[in-house]
Amino acid sequence: MLRLLQCEAMKLRRSRFLLIGIAGTLIVPFFIIIKAVTRYGSDSRTVVSLFTLYDDALMFLMLLFAPLVLTILHAWIVSREYTDGTLKNIFVIPVSKTAFLCGKLLFLACVTFAFMLISWLEILVLAILCSFFVPVTDLTILSAFFFLVRMLSGGLFLCATQTPFLYLTIRTRGFVAPLIAAAAVCFVNVVLSGSPIAGVYPWSASWLFVCRRFHGQSCPAGLSAALILIMCFWGIAACLLRFRREEVG
Repeated sequence: MLRLLQCEAMKLRRSRFLLIGIAGTLIVPFFIIIKAVTRYGSDSRTVVSLFTLYDDALMFLMLLFAPLVLTILHAWIVSREYTDGTLKNIFVIPVSKTAFLCGKLLFLACVTFAFMLISWLEILVLAILCSFFVPVTDLTILSAFFFLVRMLSGGLFLCATQTPFLYLTIRTRGFVAPLIAAAAVCFVNVVLSGSPIAGVYPWSASWLFVCRRFHGQSCPAGLSAALILIMCFWGIAACLLRFRREEVG
C-alpha cells in the first residue's frame, strides 16, 4: 500500500495538476482576507476576527470551492489510468484491483487533508501579516489549533462526500460527468446553505457538522450523520464493485 501511495505522489508531482491544486487552495483564504480588510477599511468599527475568517473560509470551501477543486483532482488522478492505458501494465505486477483502488482512495484522502491543511495555514499566515496593519482579534495559538481541528474534520467530511464523484469517474472513465455533478451539488449547497432543510443534504450537512450550526434545522443531527455515512459507504462499495468488473486488458 505504501508503494502505491508513493507511485501516486510521483505521478502527481510530475504533472501540472499539483500546481493547479496548490494554487486552487490559495484562492478562498486570500478572498476571505481581502473581504475582511475591505470591510474594515470602509468601517473601522468592524472587527476582523480570526474566528470570522475561518468560519467564512469553511463555508466557501465546503459548500462551493473544495468539492469542485477536489473533484477535478480526484477525477484526473483516476481517469488518467484509463486514458494513458496504464492499468493493463499495472496489473502485470501482483496487485489486486481491490488493493489498487484502496490505494487510490487513501491517496485521495491524503490530497483532501492536504488541501484543508494548506488552507488553514494560509489563513493563519495572512491573518498574522494583516495584524501589522489591521487589528485582528482572537489571534492566539489556541484559536489557531481550534480551527486546525475544524479544518481537518472538514477534510474528513469532504472525503466522505466525494465518493459518488469517484464512482462517476470510474463509471464514465473521464472527469466531465463528475465535474458536472460536483457543480450541481455546489449549486444546491448555495441554495440550501441558510435553509432549515440543509441537514437532509449530505454535502451541506457536512458543513453544518463542522461549524456546529444544526440549531434551527428540521433534520436531526443523527439522521444527517446517517445519511452521510450511507452515501460514503455506498460510494466506496459502488466504486469497488464497478472497478472489479472493469476490463482493463
